[in-house]
Amino acid sequence: MTSTVALFRKRLLSYSETFIADQGRLLPTYRPVFCGYRHDNSGLHLLEGSDKLLLEDHSSLGSLSKFLLRHGLGGGKRWIRAIASETPALIHAHFFNDGIDAVKIGARLDRPVITTVHGHDITKHENARTGHSISRRFFEQVDGVVAVSNFIAEQALARGCPENKLIQHYIGIDLDKFSQPKEESTRPSLLFVGRLVEKKGCTYLLQAMERLKTRFPELMLTIIGAGNLDTELQREASVRGLNVVFAGTASAAEIRQHLSRSWLFVAPSITAQSGDAEGLGMVFLEAQALQTPVVSFRSGGLVEAVEDEVSALLSDEKDVAGLAENIATLLENSNLRHDMGLAGRKRVEQHFDLRKQCAKLETIYDKLS
Repeated sequence: MTSTVALFRKRLLSYSETFIADQGRLLPTYRPVFCGYRHDNSGLHLLEGSDKLLLEDHSSLGSLSKFLLRHGLGGGKRWIRAIASETPALIHAHFFNDGIDAVKIGARLDRPVITTVHGHDITKHENARTGHSISRRFFEQVDGVVAVSNFIAEQALARGCPENKLIQHYIGIDLDKFSQPKEESTRPSLLFVGRLVEKKGCTYLLQAMERLKTRFPELMLTIIGAGNLDTELQREASVRGLNVVFAGTASAAEIRQHLSRSWLFVAPSITAQSGDAEGLGMVFLEAQALQTPVVSFRSGGLVEAVEDEVSALLSDEKDVAGLAENIATLLENSNLRHDMGLAGRKRVEQHFDLRKQCAKLETIYDKLS
């Protein structure tokens, strides 16, 4: 008999959260039922063909039902009954704040709850700070906390997660989506993909580009992403006289196309003033899967996503001179780029193949259900 897992995310599903959809889709034996409060149309297509149960579809007063449910006042009864009818063996929530709600749902269903913590949700969020009554209660009630990297595992422990509840598990990517051949563009090219926020360090890439523009006058940088620094970064690129295209947001398929054509993937992430840092960095795995070498800083969990001097060249955070020199080294040496690209693909196949990782995830489910 096939077991069922209720996969919980408050909003189903952001366009950038392909990793949640893919992880559920590639579970080898468990049947996923995606549960949440309301639709997020930006990524709803990611769940096409999957079973979904939304609170807003089971209540005419969704906001009130959510409020009552979150405060233990019995809201969302029809939705809870609908989830119960699927007889889930356990509930698997993604992100710390979603886990807070999931433990309340788990108590209503009398089912164990695990929560995957990914990055900013544990390093930055107010509710996750050490000693906060909310985080203390969450860690008491949740049955398991899955950390996407050793770095995030350390962050969870520092914020009060009991060691006996903590599990480190890499998610991985669906390698079937990353099978196109590597075909570098004629013009030397760099690619940045990420939110345009402090943590992603895009300003340091622009500074490195300025150092390189005389040495590589045809070098082109494409920036994919949006965020609160968008206008500031565009102004900076213009003032520095750089060959930069701000492409805005892009679909997963479009990003794969850019990765397969770019000479290098450069995303110099840093630890933000808030303490926010890369949990792992799925796009670093994607770049390697498409045989595109990575250039970045040694920051957070991304040092686990890549292997320095094998599939990537890393320098210390905010070391613009080191960043520029690492970019130049790879631009000038096609054999090194090729070898690093092959090594990156091999690394992802060995450690971040989502099908293999989902089989391992099911052993976690089995122990807790």
